[in-house]
Amino acid sequence: MQRKIFIIIFLISINIFGQKSEIENLINHISENEIPENFEYYFLVSKSLEQPKIYDSIQHYHIGELRTTKNDQIVKLYYQKNDEKVDWKDYDLKNVKFVINEYNYPTTSPPTSKNIRFVKYNIEQKEYDSLTQNRKPNTIIVRKKWLWKKNKIERNKKFHNELIKAWKLDEEKNKEEKVYFQFSKPIFSKDNKYARISIFINRRCNGNGFTAIYKNDNGTWKKLIEYNKVGSIVSTSHSKCGSISYYE
Repeated sequence: MQRKIFIIIFLISINIFGQKSEIENLINHISENEIPENFEYYFLVSKSLEQPKIYDSIQHYHIGELRTTKNDQIVKLYYQKNDEKVDWKDYDLKNVKFVINEYNYPTTSPPTSKNIRFVKYNIEQKEYDSLTQNRKPNTIIVRKKWLWKKNKIERNKKFHNELIKAWKLDEEKNKEEKVYFQFSKPIFSKDNKYARISIFINRRCNGNGFTAIYKNDNGTWKKLIEYNKVGSIVSTSHSKCGSISYYE
């Protein structure tokens, strides 16, 4: 009896480990295709995205497309429900950094404003470069003369130019911070040859998402069909989204 229980537990453990490994493989292949080539890494929201509901108004159209593949596994996968959520920090994903919010509340989009750290105007270039390299996320390092007043930065042309230079430098060096990614926990077909997953890409001023069916082609996951496409736009009351906006 004990031997049977041990075998059952062993088989369950193998199944869980195998699925975790397959999820990691799928997410890593998806990120290779969805993440811009010039990104060294990407920011991921650690809590998995909720799978969107399938609405009848679009369901029949896509089901027709899926049925042309003559594969019932894909059609069943389309209808399959999955409310389970995961924490992506528990998975071994490549080239990923997790979104960290210093105010400890959920966030899924990059901030529209940046924090400013002022440094002395005549700072050595080597020291300035070190500060920009090791600064906190979404923070710009701005040179400031002692007489320049922080609350009049918009009126002081030279001071404002330093702000613009620092902003542009940060945009160029830390482009990865402008995009946050979200993935739902994927659902696999019984034969593990197909998977369904929802993805949302949050940018500073807009975002877009979709659900997709992927096929495992000799260990490489390839997208078969994309549907349930959605979009979002960020609007701000104080300034145009995307323009220079900051706080101290």
